[in-house]
Parts: sequence; structure tokens; C-alpha cells
Amino acid sequence: MNRRLLPLLISVLALFALVAAACGSDDDSGGDAEAGGDTDEAAAEEPAPPDGPTIRVRGQDFSESVTIAEVYAQYLAAKGYEIEVLTPAGFRTEAIDGISNGDLDLIIDYIGGALSALAPDAGSSSDPAEIVGIIAPLYQDLGATLLDVSPAVDGDALVVRGDSEAATISDLASIETVFGASAACFERPQCFIGYTDPDIYGIEFADTVTIEFGPLLGEALAAGEVDAVVWNTTAPQIGEQGFKVLDDDMGLHPAQNIAPIVVSSVLDAYGDQLATDLNALSAAITTDDLVAWNIETDINFRESDDVAADWLEEKGLL
Repeated sequence: MNRRLLPLLISVLALFALVAAACGSDDDSGGDAEAGGDTDEAAAEEPAPPDGPTIRVRGQDFSESVTIAEVYAQYLAAKGYEIEVLTPAGFRTEAIDGISNGDLDLIIDYIGGALSALAPDAGSSSDPAEIVGIIAPLYQDLGATLLDVSPAVDGDALVVRGDSEAATISDLASIETVFGASAACFERPQCFIGYTDPDIYGIEFADTVTIEFGPLLGEALAAGEVDAVVWNTTAPQIGEQGFKVLDDDMGLHPAQNIAPIVVSSVLDAYGDQLATDLNALSAAITTDDLVAWNIETDINFRESDDVAADWLEEKGLL
């Protein structure tokens, strides 16, 4: 062979070997296996869906409670729990009955209202911890567990028109007043019974009107059909229509933080995870959130499930 061609031939063969090696590396299944290993590792880090019974959730028959129930239900469903959302029905009595008789597994209620229902003779308190100390054992007696209270509060409010001379609830004792409230209020110590009790407010109302709880209260107040109504502090119509919340100067109204109550056997079936997840959600909800949800449902007439989904997506929880 021509000696001058030998170096050129060696260079060509070396280049061919490098190209072949590179092609072999691209086709090597070892590279794919490594990538697949990373994917498998990432998948392994994802928690498996919780294993346990279907959790039946139902809101009470007013918009805020319906939205709250949807928020908790959609949040749990997104985490892999089996959830059944039942048609909203009744109020607190029906919610507690549903827990105690096995028709419901999860309710979200207001702790002060639960105090009125479960321990009507216990007196009122503005301290959430004090209320929890009273009602938690009573829920245990019903086979349920009260979890952490949320910072979100929807308190009781005695509401009058903006031009009312009254600034405190006590002021109504000297003002002729037609009183309006839902049927439940007339049976509660922290509501009508407390307003008329001579040892608390001692108000003698000129007349009383039973009104369905919700926006109808505001409509009756605005129309002059009544002069004062018992509503909730997160009702957006209060600010929108220039109504005034009277100061509860005798401390009749209890703290009204929201909190989830779960059937204890269901909680046990899921171990610590269900309680952890529910407590995390409760901690994320604020009073401003309740007001915003009510604006969407009561003013903008949106459906509670859509309002709940939007909030959960905004918070990165869905």
C-alpha cells in the first residue's frame, strides 16, 4: 500500500468507529431505562389514594353552608377520597341528626350554633377554645369527632337599617321594633330567647315575623316590613344596602368559627391522614373568603360548586 495513503485510511477508520459508537449510544436501551427509572421514582413519590369508606357530605339549606360543604368535598375528592355530596337539606338539627343516625359522615358547622344545640344551658362564650371544650365531648358521645376550628368566622348579627337610632342591642329596649328572624331563632337561648330574657336584654318587641333565613331577611328589612333581623355577619347585603350591625353589648352571641365534624369510625378508617387534610383546609379558609363566596352566590347568583372550584384552584388545592 502507498505509505502516503496509510495515515489517511487510519483516520477514516477512526472517524467511522466514533460515529458508530455515538449511534449505538443513542439506541442503547440503557439510556431509556435510566429515564424510566426517574419517572418511576417520581411516580413512587405521589401518595396513593386513601383507602376507606365513602364520605357523605351535606350542607345546610343556605348558600354559605352549601358552598362550604362543596369546598371541603371537592378538596377531599381531589386528594383521592371517595366523596358523595348529598342535596342540601335542613339546618343544624338535621345536620347533627345526620351524623348521629349514620346518614352523614362529615358536616361543617359553626361552633357557637353547635353549643346552642348540644348544650343550651351552658351559656354563651366568645372564646372558641372554651366552646370547643364543651361541645367536643358531646360530639364524641354521638360517635363523631370535632376537628380543628377554622379562623373563618360567621357570627350572629342583629341587623337594623342604617338610619336606626340604635347602636347596641340594648338600645332596642327603648325603641319600638318589629323583629324578624328564622324559625330556629325563636327557639334558641342565644337568639330571641336571650333578647327577651329580662336577665339579659329584656326587649319587648312590638311584633315578630318569621322569615326564611337568607336574602329574604334583607328584603324584609329594606322594605320596612321589620325593623331588626337576625342575620349572619358575612351576609354581603349588610354592606351593600347600608344596614347596621348592632353591638352585642351583653355578650349574648357565641363565637361562630366553622369546624368540620367527622364520624369517628370514618376518621379511624383513614388513620391520621383524613384529619390532617381536613385541618389543613380549615386553616386556609378566612372570614373574607366566606364573604367573597356569599357575594358570588347571593349577589352574582353563581352556583356554589363553581364558586368552590374557583377558590380551590386559585389556592392551588384542586
